[in-house]
Amino acid sequence: MGERLAKNPETMKNMQAAAAGFRAVGDKFRLSSLMDRVNEMRGGSACGFEANMSRREASQILGIRESATKAQIKDAHRKIMLLNHPDRGGSPFIATKINQASEVMMGQDRSSGSAFS
Repeated sequence: MGERLAKNPETMKNMQAAAAGFRAVGDKFRLSSLMDRVNEMRGGSACGFEANMSRREASQILGIRESATKAQIKDAHRKIMLLNHPDRGGSPFIATKINQASEVMMGQDRSSGSAFS
């Protein structure tokens, strides 16, 4: 299948453009930048997350203000999950925390049933 794709210049051009777009988004929303935000919130230590996620912690995980609109919350959640989803090599724990942050910000604070929360 790889040879067929390589022989189709239009497909290769589209795939290269898509890859460049993912790299650009990835540079802005890397797991390391998410963890940097968490560590900043914690005063520079890597001691972990709060026992019960607050709106403050949730907004910092998503990289938005506590007063963000639902559209801003959804957009931030989507961008971060695209880069940290377990199906794409991300951590299931971090994905759970990103989902939990979105739920807290949307006012749907509920137990996910995950072993990580």
